[in-house]
Amino acid sequence: MGLMTAGKKEHDVKSMNELFIDRKDQSSLNRFITESKWNAQEVAKAGQTVLLCEAELNPTVEHKVVDDTVCRKYSPKTEMACYNHSSTMGTVLSHDYVTALSVNNDVAFGDGLKLYGSKKKCGEKGVTFKTRLELACELIDEHKPMADSTIMLWDSWYMCQEMVERCESHGYGWMGETKSNRVAFYEKRKYHLAELLDNLREEGRFVDVLVDGEVYNACQLEVFVPKLGLVRFVVDVKADTKDVHLLCTNLTGCSLEELVGHALVMCRINKFHKEAKFLGFGEYRFRASEAALTHAHLVVLAYTLLDALRRRLLRYHVVKSLLSIEATVEWIRRKSVHLLIRKVKESILPMRSILRMINTN
Repeated sequence: MGLMTAGKKEHDVKSMNELFIDRKDQSSLNRFITESKWNAQEVAKAGQTVLLCEAELNPTVEHKVVDDTVCRKYSPKTEMACYNHSSTMGTVLSHDYVTALSVNNDVAFGDGLKLYGSKKKCGEKGVTFKTRLELACELIDEHKPMADSTIMLWDSWYMCQEMVERCESHGYGWMGETKSNRVAFYEKRKYHLAELLDNLREEGRFVDVLVDGEVYNACQLEVFVPKLGLVRFVVDVKADTKDVHLLCTNLTGCSLEELVGHALVMCRINKFHKEAKFLGFGEYRFRASEAALTHAHLVVLAYTLLDALRRRLLRYHVVKSLLSIEATVEWIRRKSVHLLIRKVKESILPMRSILRMINTN
């Protein structure tokens, strides 16, 4: 509740503490996170169960998107905080979370969370160093399928032999973006993918495909990529833009429209990261990395419960259309104010205690 109602303040223990108690002692809430007797992952899984009861799942196919996100930190004494690259902030002192997002129909929920640390930081903490790729492979291993077919998705940073082999060992389909300077062999000739793309354009190999009401220019062909083997090479370009995506996949028997549809699921994780940070993902001042992970799992739980709530509001006809996560938070804040007013009206406490209850600065 604190993560949902903290408003524009930071979603850390101090800010949440100010919302609910009239004293400055925040040790209880600190211990709740730093010395918890409960398992954060199990609590997050319980939240997923609540959400899935509100959703209509596709029993045939599901997607799981793997990516990482950077949460800026300001103290080098914070465990596992090291210099990571962010596309928006550059190279900054931060925590880097390798995350997985499960997507089925219109339902998307966080389904795995790993905190990356450099060799130096892992050595200082006395834990085994694991690369981001190794953490991503662990997320693949931990996946519990809920459909007949699972398709793993990732961006170009994760397109490598290890990820492909791990997916294929589980019988999962996979699709990922790849860099334009990557080498591929097509019709017994060696190309860089950027060169192959130019040739495909000159030959007029692109066709228009319609996916979810949007027009895309796309083409596909079979190529051999070193370390990946024989794969399908898919080029996806949104019409009237220069937003080009070069993709490799092991998916066979899919139409070009279906392949583009699978590729579009990748962008769902960017929306998830943005909405999770709106709820306070990364906003903590704990020095211990275990507490940071617990806080991150609680944010994912809050996100999942908000998704379940907005679906119930629509099902019970409280609202006319499905709210966004931010609009659902505002709905909760308004209801919280109504509950506070009722509590004040019915209270038999002295006036000074009531004023302290209202005054949260």
